Amino acid sequence: MAFLSSFRIGQQTVYPQDLQDRLREFPLFDNVGDAALRSILNEANWFGLPGGTLLERDGENDAALFLVVTGCLGVFVSDAQGQRKLAAQAFAGETVGEMSLISGGQDHSAQLVALRDTEILRISPDGFEALISRHPRVMVNLMRQTVKRLKFATKGMGDAKPRTFAIVPLQDGLQDMHIARRLAQALSDMGIRAGVLDSLAADQSADWFANFETAHDLVFYRGDAPESGWTHQCLRQADRIYLLARTDRPLPLRPLDLPAFKERASGAPELLLLHPQGDDARLPQHFSQRAGLFSHHHHLRAGDNRDIQRVARFIAGRAVGLVLAGGGARGFAHIGIIRALTEAGVPFDHLGGTSMGAVIAAGIAHEWDVQELTQRMRAVFVDHNPLNDFTLPLIALVKGAKASGMLRRNFGEACIEELPLPFFAVSSDLTTGRIHVHREGALWRALRASVALPGILPPVTHHGHLLVDGGVMNNLPVDVMRVRGAGPIIACDVQGEIDLKAADERYGERPWWWLLGQRMRGTPSIISILMRSGTVGSEAQRRIVREQADYLIEPPMLGIGLRDWKRFDDAIRDGYDTARATIEKNGLPLLRREGEVALSAPRPMVVS
Repeated sequence: MAFLSSFRIGQQTVYPQDLQDRLREFPLFDNVGDAALRSILNEANWFGLPGGTLLERDGENDAALFLVVTGCLGVFVSDAQGQRKLAAQAFAGETVGEMSLISGGQDHSAQLVALRDTEILRISPDGFEALISRHPRVMVNLMRQTVKRLKFATKGMGDAKPRTFAIVPLQDGLQDMHIARRLAQALSDMGIRAGVLDSLAADQSADWFANFETAHDLVFYRGDAPESGWTHQCLRQADRIYLLARTDRPLPLRPLDLPAFKERASGAPELLLLHPQGDDARLPQHFSQRAGLFSHHHHLRAGDNRDIQRVARFIAGRAVGLVLAGGGARGFAHIGIIRALTEAGVPFDHLGGTSMGAVIAAGIAHEWDVQELTQRMRAVFVDHNPLNDFTLPLIALVKGAKASGMLRRNFGEACIEELPLPFFAVSSDLTTGRIHVHREGALWRALRASVALPGILPPVTHHGHLLVDGGVMNNLPVDVMRVRGAGPIIACDVQGEIDLKAADERYGERPWWWLLGQRMRGTPSIISILMRSGTVGSEAQRRIVREQADYLIEPPMLGIGLRDWKRFDDAIRDGYDTARATIEKNGLPLLRREGEVALSAPRPMVVS
């Protein structure tokens, strides 16, 4: 905490004129006149907090009222698991601490953290009482502000969106990589006013930074060197942090030196990996030893502007997530849905799925186009059958070697972390009774776990745990995608009409020779029963996750069963027709959010 310049003349505390001018813009002082401003300044202390610093609530701060002059304070509360979460933000012109002021302090359920370098005026309880005794209008304004904030919190409208982003290098020599400028341009093309600040702005005042941020929807603070003073200023100012590194150089083993409360305020940093020309898949040395360094990563390939546009959509909260359900042969409908969405111009930024849906989503994450995806899936499931290497059913009906070989031939030895697009697959952990989300490691093995239908394919072992088909517990993992909170989610559910029925009411009681004599007419086989059991999931859970999707496509799949591999073209056609009809009926309200700047907005000033 650093006290800023002020001085006394007689009994009056004198502050700079620009501070007094700024106070006139506070709703707290609506219709109260200059006399109240002079009174408040006479009772207040003016101090600054570096970004990432906790505002201690003891001593003089116990029951005080705080006025945010510049910068931003974050209000953190504990969730049901006891984790501190950002509940609200107080920007310049707003007040914090009203409840403690009224209640007398001591019990502070919320914590206040400077989200960026912040200047604050503190008014003590005695000072506030003296103020409202002379200017009661201030108390009315304070109550109105408090009621308004409570209404927003009740309606869930207080969710804080990041507005400032630091892009700082982890390695030397990255000053000429104009990633921030390219991201700002991509956002401007989307109608979002984005500005860039570099070290030329290091000596500007807090007011100047506040005005620049006010003039833009999003601001990038571009660091110049890993440990420079300007880079640390960028870190203090950021709502979210992106680390920049080349893949042909090792990553540092030491986590970034952030201010004490910065990670709580901004979340763990994310990594932007710069790939030189011709280096599409390499991960930098020490990537696997990244504990505490970053949470997510993005690949930026030389000469590929699609990667910049994708990261820009993540930053803007417009990254389109695609979630594909499991469903055996019904999952081929996903190919038709993807074709229809691609024709409509929908980008796929983040992919995930279960079982057959995971396999197809992995193909898209691998950047296969629809034609290649169709050819590969036809070759695997129609021209060949990966589920016919039967064995003595001690663990499962088939060995699983053909399924594993099919996955390795198509996806090679690639790791999930190496995929151009973010991807996850879901399996079910029989050891813990929970889902297992695969975000790293060998891609083919994650898919093998996600398609391991219990009783048909052997489970996959993972640190002693038994992993089977994700459809057992979560056949449409929209909730897993939603955790990232990066933008709208398209969910494709191929559950369709229930097709597993028995014509004979007593077929389960018949002897085996009777069933064989009837050639299993109208009788589901053991494989059909096991496949249905492995993909049906929980109906209650299915309803919940479907409601979390922003856009749901569900082909009827009439007459197409889980094992109808030869209905490949019919399933694709069903998915395509359903998706086209859904798009024509509902449009695609995914790529713009209400309240954003129109595409015709003027381009912002860029400082670089």
